[in-house]
Amino acid sequence: MEEIPFPDLKIDTSDFMDSLNGRSKCSKCEKSRKYYCYNCYIPVPEIEDKVPTVKLPIKIDVIKHPSEVDGKSTAVHAAVIAPDDVTVYTYPCIPDYDIDKTVLVFPGESSITLADLAHKLNGNSNKSMGKRNVCSDHEDSGSPHKRSRLESTEISSQEKLNEENVLGKEDKQEEKSCDNLASEQTCGSKEKENNDGDRVSAGNSDNKQESQTLCSGLELVPSCKLERVVFVDSTWNQTKTICSDERLRGLQCIELKTRETKFWRHQKDIPNTYLSTIEAIYYFLREFHEQFVLSRYSGQYDNLLFFFSYMYKKIRTLYDGGSDLKAYKERTVK
Repeated sequence: MEEIPFPDLKIDTSDFMDSLNGRSKCSKCEKSRKYYCYNCYIPVPEIEDKVPTVKLPIKIDVIKHPSEVDGKSTAVHAAVIAPDDVTVYTYPCIPDYDIDKTVLVFPGESSITLADLAHKLNGNSNKSMGKRNVCSDHEDSGSPHKRSRLESTEISSQEKLNEENVLGKEDKQEEKSCDNLASEQTCGSKEKENNDGDRVSAGNSDNKQESQTLCSGLELVPSCKLERVVFVDSTWNQTKTICSDERLRGLQCIELKTRETKFWRHQKDIPNTYLSTIEAIYYFLREFHEQFVLSRYSGQYDNLLFFFSYMYKKIRTLYDGGSDLKAYKERTVK
């Protein structure tokens, strides 16, 4: 493990989190949490004014498998850091998406890169994306950047104990059936408060931008009509199940450039090009900015890796530099 995982990125200092003594009560649900509440997606009160926030150029939806452990999902990082632009749903709750304005990050035989999409939109600026080149079968194409999630992994008891020392021991999760989860969330019209106290719907196309100038101050190229990107938060096998859902089947699938993960959890025979969810979200935004934003990238989204970078450094310290960490000893490039 490198001493600094992302040396070229503009990530705010997280040293203040070392001063936290034990766990705190979430200001909303009052459950005991370490750094942030992974159900309410807010920092604990002691550090809420110090944790950075990020504005994104596109809305992000995360579809989480119900068996995933909330406290260990890196997708939560995005919801905490970018609360106005990231919404987390628990499967089978999936909003109704406008296929002309939404893409799904998932590899497949008909997946394309963002560069390919930009070229297509530039050449068909007056046409709808429709259902051309969409992922219908969602079969694995053998792409080296086919993984956007590694949270559910094989981990030794000692490694698990050490990671819990960083994250704080997890509260016992309440068992909920998929039916209960679906009833608790209003699919397609889930609402959240924005900073102005207005209600906005995560799945409502009526909230579209009237111009290409976003609230983040960034301006998109005229050909870009995208408003939302969907990520799946689950193991690889679970991802296939979710992505085959008919509500996602018509979306254009996007694959990312090959990147190497910094994730510390071990999974047998998994190459280092399989990214954690927060890494996939970050690298997607970097590529999206490159293709569709009318300004040079200057670190606007780097703080999405704020919690990930902090935990990486803590894990490295616990493992004396990480040279013997199983994930790094056995990880290979494929």
